Amino acid sequence: MVPASLDRRQQLLDGLEAIFLKEGFRDVTIEDLAGRLRCSRRTLYQIAPSKPEIFLVVLDRFLARIREEGREAAYSRSEPMGRIEALLEPGITATLPASPRFTEDVDGYQPARTMLAEHQRERMRVLRELVEDGISRGAFKGFHALLVAEVMVAATGCVSRHEFLREAGLSMSEAFAECSRLLRLGLASPAQRNEA
Repeated sequence: MVPASLDRRQQLLDGLEAIFLKEGFRDVTIEDLAGRLRCSRRTLYQIAPSKPEIFLVVLDRFLARIREEGREAAYSRSEPMGRIEALLEPGITATLPASPRFTEDVDGYQPARTMLAEHQRERMRVLRELVEDGISRGAFKGFHALLVAEVMVAATGCVSRHEFLREAGLSMSEAFAECSRLLRLGLASPAQRNEA
C-alpha cells in the first residue's frame, strides 16, 4: 500500500504537471498554485525551494516517464519499425497538452532547455540501438546508426524551440509526430514505406 503522504505528493505533481503544460510556469504564482491544488505554499516548497525549481522537478518527472514508457514499449515489440514507433510515441502523446506558453517557458529557461536536451540525448541512445538492430536484421536501409540518432537529436532540438513552433504553426506534439514519420520513412525499405 502506498503511504498517504507519497500518494498526496504524486497527486500534487500530477496537478502541477497539468497546470505547467497548459500555462507554463512563469506567470503562475506559488499562492495561485497552492489555491488551485488545495494545499499550503509550504507543501509546495517541500517539493523544491522555489517556483523555477518546482518546475524542474515536474519537468524531470514528465520527461523520465516519457523515456521509461518509450523504452519499455520499444523493447516489448519484435518488429524493428514497430520498435522505433513505440519508442517515439510517448513523446508525441505526452506533449499533446503542451501549450505555446509551456514551450516558450521551457525555451526561455536555460536549466529546462538543458534538461530537455539531455532527455532527447538519452532517448536517441536507445534509438541508435534500435536502428543498429534493424539494420543488422535487414529491416532498414544501411544508414550509419549514430548519424541517424544525431540527426534526430538535432531535429528534436529544433522542433522543441518555441520560435520554430510558432513559425511552423505546429504544436510540440505535431512537430514530434512529423519527426517520427520522417525518420520512419527514411529508414523504411520501399516495401515498408507504404505502411509508415
